[in-house]
Amino acid sequence: MWDMRRRPLFLPTTMAQLLFWPGKLFFYPIGNTSAVSLARDVSPDKDISLLLLGCGDPRNVLFTLVSEHKSATRKLDFTCVDFEPGVLARNVLLLSLIIDKKPMDQIFDIFFHFYLEPHTLALLVSQCQALWRASLYGSTLHMSSEHTLAQLRLHWQQYSSMHKLPKSDLQPILTRFKAAMTGRQTASADRIWTHTSRSAGPLIDLAVPTMKHGTTFVSPTRRSAATLLNPTFVYSRGGTTCDVHYGTDPLTPFHLAPVFGNNAAPSHEDIMKCVRAQFHTWCTAFHNYHGHAQCIVRFFFADAIFATRALKVLADSGAVKTRIPVCQWHTDIITFDKEEYKDAAPVLFDVVDTSNLDDHLGLLNVMITSIPLLPAAGNGVLYLESLLVQTSDGDIPKDFAKRFNADLSVICVLFQLCPVDFATGYSSRGNVHELNKVSRREGGKQTQFHQVTTWKTLDCDPPVINPWQLGTFLYDWYHALFEEEDSQTFSEKHRVNFIHATTRSSLAYFCRESFVLLLKFVRDQLQVSREDWIAVMDRFIQIQMADQSMKMDTLRFHDCCALMYYHGVYTMPVYHPGFTPHAGPFKHWNVVSPLSRVFLKVPREKIAVLTQDQAATPSLEAGMRGPRMMNLFSCIHAAFGTVSMVGPLNDPRAVFEEDPKGFHGSKPLIVSFVMPSMLLKKLSIVLVCNSNTANIHHYFKTLGPSLEIHSAELFEQENVIVIPEQPMPIRRTIQLPIPSTSYAIGAPGSMKASFNEENNLFELFSVLTSVQTENAKSALQSAGNVSVKQISFRTVQLNLEGITQDIVFPFPVVGSQHRLRIARKSLWIELIVPLRTSFSQEGLDANPFPISLQELLPWSIHRINLDSLPTIDLKAKKLHDWLNPHVGAAFSKREVKGNKKKQIDSLRFVKESISSIIVCAAGIRPKGSPVQRIFALQDKATNNCDTVIFVDQLRFDLSSHTIVCDGFILPLTPVRLVQIVQDFRRLIPKMVNIGLDKGEITSWKQLFPVLVERCRTWKHLDSCQYASSGCIPLNTQMEQVSICACGEGKDVQRMSNFALWKPLAKYCTRIALSPLFGVSYLETIGPTDRRCCVCRANAGFTCPKCKKDRYCRKECQAKDWKRHKEVHHES
Repeated sequence: MWDMRRRPLFLPTTMAQLLFWPGKLFFYPIGNTSAVSLARDVSPDKDISLLLLGCGDPRNVLFTLVSEHKSATRKLDFTCVDFEPGVLARNVLLLSLIIDKKPMDQIFDIFFHFYLEPHTLALLVSQCQALWRASLYGSTLHMSSEHTLAQLRLHWQQYSSMHKLPKSDLQPILTRFKAAMTGRQTASADRIWTHTSRSAGPLIDLAVPTMKHGTTFVSPTRRSAATLLNPTFVYSRGGTTCDVHYGTDPLTPFHLAPVFGNNAAPSHEDIMKCVRAQFHTWCTAFHNYHGHAQCIVRFFFADAIFATRALKVLADSGAVKTRIPVCQWHTDIITFDKEEYKDAAPVLFDVVDTSNLDDHLGLLNVMITSIPLLPAAGNGVLYLESLLVQTSDGDIPKDFAKRFNADLSVICVLFQLCPVDFATGYSSRGNVHELNKVSRREGGKQTQFHQVTTWKTLDCDPPVINPWQLGTFLYDWYHALFEEEDSQTFSEKHRVNFIHATTRSSLAYFCRESFVLLLKFVRDQLQVSREDWIAVMDRFIQIQMADQSMKMDTLRFHDCCALMYYHGVYTMPVYHPGFTPHAGPFKHWNVVSPLSRVFLKVPREKIAVLTQDQAATPSLEAGMRGPRMMNLFSCIHAAFGTVSMVGPLNDPRAVFEEDPKGFHGSKPLIVSFVMPSMLLKKLSIVLVCNSNTANIHHYFKTLGPSLEIHSAELFEQENVIVIPEQPMPIRRTIQLPIPSTSYAIGAPGSMKASFNEENNLFELFSVLTSVQTENAKSALQSAGNVSVKQISFRTVQLNLEGITQDIVFPFPVVGSQHRLRIARKSLWIELIVPLRTSFSQEGLDANPFPISLQELLPWSIHRINLDSLPTIDLKAKKLHDWLNPHVGAAFSKREVKGNKKKQIDSLRFVKESISSIIVCAAGIRPKGSPVQRIFALQDKATNNCDTVIFVDQLRFDLSSHTIVCDGFILPLTPVRLVQIVQDFRRLIPKMVNIGLDKGEITSWKQLFPVLVERCRTWKHLDSCQYASSGCIPLNTQMEQVSICACGEGKDVQRMSNFALWKPLAKYCTRIALSPLFGVSYLETIGPTDRRCCVCRANAGFTCPKCKKDRYCRKECQAKDWKRHKEVHHES
């Protein structure tokens, strides 16, 4: 019978990241951020598919369902990917318990408590014994592969049998876990509590830790009864040691803002009541979705990078069996369940959530593998998230933008999607609590900053870029990504905070294959023709050959070239078949392929040096070393076991027998990598640590200057095997734009994007439109006027004597600075516009609140289900203490200065008016003021008012860490005022006038449709004015209505609770109004000049002599005196 552990090796080079020795393998059974809705940026009117990469626990699945309105009927299909089978096994266990309607409190304890009571453990065991027999759960819970089910079944068996183990086996497990728990309690309080306090959002300063005993029980009696170790926290990739991360806390997934915001001093019991109530709500929602067959949750065990590449292979070819491994350190390949993926399971997704994989896999690696899984038709959403600070220059909020090593505007154009807050200059998600932590940090000690960005695909054809310019930019990008491999360059760039930079150097996830896949991704996104792409790469190679500034790059030149050939990106002349002679290891081969796969056997004793320090996670490389040459290859695959050559000598293959005990077994480590065949002469094959600064510091004394772990001669067949390697199949199609037959003026040509002189920024877009329709031809040839108007960030309207046609660009532009070239005889119009480079309103005439006409979906502000959000107690004692600074922190430093200088900025005006409404509705400005509920938007210039806003309640927008006004809008026109004049007069004494500055009324009219659509629970009518007019908003003029009438009188039942409001309810539409925050990774938020120049805490005074530097206390001033005196006094 065939031994399933002995299998042919089909291992392509699809690592796309460096191989790291794992060191201590932490287990993350509970999420480290609070739950969010993953459907917050997609249309509520269609079924959706969602991909969760690095899914962790199912909090986001459950909260997404809770956030759906109770009347929703659409189906949600989740695919949950994680490379920790223990996480997925726990998730299935939890969801199956919910489906079976087991007691909620016991379900909570099983999932969140380290120690269990006897009856709860019994429920856990019986449930594991029932999984996965049936298919009671099959309508909702699905497995993406048989391998996934096998791994999860193994864990369920371990859970059910752990407490039945012989005492000699069980006792060491219990002892190790107890020791680890003791370590948790003695660790730094900040280190453990960071994630949980973050769940309180704007109330982070009021949060306090609650879990100390391995349970959340308030009762000492129940704590004493919970003595049985929960086996679901024991088994993970690390084995049976206690690998649960030290920061794990059962409260982190939940939202703590309501309990701290609505209680002056909540007790442990108050907190746990809130948490368990939320959990009960989540479970109930999931059970209801299961009962109505509206939800599918698929589980997929694989490394996130490998999973995305396998899904792309399946989407392109339909092949369920791939050549892609499940994960590093194993040789199982990804094979999808044939029945599951025959026609039903999605392979492209409306939403892709990447958790905080940026921290573990690298930002660009995550993006270039996940973006291809978004729908080609547009409207896809990608969520990126990070927790760890990577910058070493101290400007933590700007860390995200620096991770690209290129300008973010160029990234958007090349990748064909954009962060919505980057395009608009504001965010509806609050991160004030994160910024406050930065401002209070002690110098250099902060290692976390939670950054979330929402990226949306662009609904326009990709631009054409000059090959010479594109090749130049791509090489400059390559240089920026890899220049710090040279120690001298690294030292020069990190003279300040060298130690922090050295630590971060060990986490450089980008390698040569990452860049090759980036090149392939850019080529495919831009739909570059074969001829143009060859020109692009010729320019790239030309610069690379001439560049002498990166000496370490010479060691990896062949790594890069081989991978470009392997992935079909570019072929150097020496990579054509027949270049390498039939000699040495190839003397028996029929055909010497340009590439070979090399296997190196590494004895266990040689890797002992890597196991001595569990905290160390060095990146590894393979290579070849000769008398006067050295080449390194960064993309390697490794697994424990034995490899042997099979088949005829003229066509050799390899088979692998994996050591089932992996790291804890006895068989050697087998490393494989791809390299050019022409280099395989008399030489040694080596395994080394990557020569980054951290590895040199850590391993130089042990391994020597080359950091060599092991080497073997090429012709030692017992230690080195060489077999031919074929390049990846090339499946590339150029998606030609579908010509429209409805152009009012004529068909536009390909849009061109031009770089600036430095080739680091796009400077201009240009598009030439052929004038083709008869009316347009006549107008142009009759000297008709051609004008341009910008109607949104990326859309400019061309107007030829009243004949209009929209032109959509791939990035925000400044339409007012356009240039026109007109050929009246040749019949064409060329429009040239510069890209927007700042958030200054000067020269920018656009709707700051875009909304999709096709899906009626806000583009820049997330959707919410108001009825699911908890209300804010406006009588709470500490309301003023947290809400006032939260609302006040919505402005950037630029906006604060603009306010002082009385500059016209309509977006800032709107933000100020929103803040005024919120603080008046809360009754906190000044503190103790009466709560106001009716607001009249009044134009200051004319004293005219045509809109009234009713604010019924203030609510916590939990997952976005902010608040929202639950209210209603009453648009006023002369006709309507006549209808309601008597009822309206009664409102006037209760109204608060919100004065609107110049141009602000237009911005409010543009905002109203978004405020309606973001909380809409009803469907638009066939007679909707948006559809008939083809315009949103309908009108932006005073005394004109900007929103459609479909929502009038719907979902306004609570207005009947107010006698004055009730007669007007049928004319009102529900809205959700919340603060609009500055974008902290682009602009400085708040007045930063009031921070201590030593520790960056809030500064209470300035040096009285020079009036320059600020300090928080005398001790800091004394520390800084020597520098301060030299810089400011003696000069």
